[in-house]
Amino acid sequence: MKLLTFLGTANYRETLYKWEGRGYRSRFSPLASCAFLEPEEIIVFLTEDAERDIFPEFAREVPESVRVRPVSVPLGADEAELWHIFDLVAGCVAPGEEVAFDITNGLRSFPLLGLLAAAFLRSGLDVRLKAVLYGAFDVGRVLDNEETPMFDLTPMLALLEWSAAADRFNRTGDSRYLASLIAAQRNSLGKAAQGDPDLQNEAGQLGNLAGALTSISQSLQFIRPAETMESAEGLAERVEKARPALARSAAAQPFVMLLDSIQHTYSPLGMPSPLGQENVWLSLRKQREIIRWYAAREQWVQAVTLAREWVVNWFMAHLELRDITSSEDRARIEQVINTEARQYIAARQRKTAFNSLFLRGIPSLPEALRLWSRLGDVRNDINHAGMRPDPGRPKDLIETIARNLELLDNLPLEPSA
Repeated sequence: MKLLTFLGTANYRETLYKWEGRGYRSRFSPLASCAFLEPEEIIVFLTEDAERDIFPEFAREVPESVRVRPVSVPLGADEAELWHIFDLVAGCVAPGEEVAFDITNGLRSFPLLGLLAAAFLRSGLDVRLKAVLYGAFDVGRVLDNEETPMFDLTPMLALLEWSAAADRFNRTGDSRYLASLIAAQRNSLGKAAQGDPDLQNEAGQLGNLAGALTSISQSLQFIRPAETMESAEGLAERVEKARPALARSAAAQPFVMLLDSIQHTYSPLGMPSPLGQENVWLSLRKQREIIRWYAAREQWVQAVTLAREWVVNWFMAHLELRDITSSEDRARIEQVINTEARQYIAARQRKTAFNSLFLRGIPSLPEALRLWSRLGDVRNDINHAGMRPDPGRPKDLIETIARNLELLDNLPLEPSA
């Protein structure tokens, strides 16, 4: 294991560092970390002055069994130098390697840079992070004793994970990463709840919430509107049942701050019994909400795929064919729509009146047939991976989908007279 640390030119004072019941007296926090963690190597990042004035005394105290390697770094006077320091830190660690950090000493920017570097190495290079130790010298002074407590800040890296999960959710609506963090809290609470049925129940409620978030995200990803509506409908209840466990877990507080945003994002998509024949018009409204949801998050493939199926559902509802999952009925209606759409396009090309043979009485029929033709073409272009003589460019496809969704929004959602 490697221990990575920083040294500056401060007036380091001797103190008794304490961590997990153990103590080590030294001027330098990294030497206490070395005693506690027993690394094979210490890599010390130093400015030129620190390497000249501080490092020799530091190196003399390092145990003979531990290799010590100084690495010269700039002062971090501007952004370019800070990135260079990060490159030097990252360059000392191989993927999958076990490392620890002591971020107590060094210039003021170095501890923060060390913490961020630790977070990146863990997530980006799959580095096994043993600890991120910080010696809180000022805490000892406030408590008026000669001891300096050391804290392992590794759990605080979870805040960066919550930040990444929140960013992913806000950009895409995908809450699976949030769900995985909630599941981790559920596991921690479950381990602590051995023999306590109330705590076990609270842990179970966290698991249920994580499952609901995963179900919604997977249903949206795989374009399953009925499952999406059912899962979103039950989300509010699962959130309320999980609140006691969330309040108990300090590490889950970032998620608590996101609850309103999560419910605001998903709740409009929910409804009970979305395939119930008595709910066909409400289900169509909710499906259209999901299409808008996809478009707002630039999930264009899902948006156009569901939009095309929505038009079939819309025709079936007006024809009072309530079982929209019937493969036989859908195939038959699609044949009718295709026939009528071709007749409509031919009539427009001839500049003659269009007279429907099978779909009379359906409102906004010309607009619906025109939309059907356009959606079918762009969906086929996408779903066949552009394997055609003149595939559309992504930019043009997005513009086409957006225009078609405006037409879809204008189709009436009321039973035919």
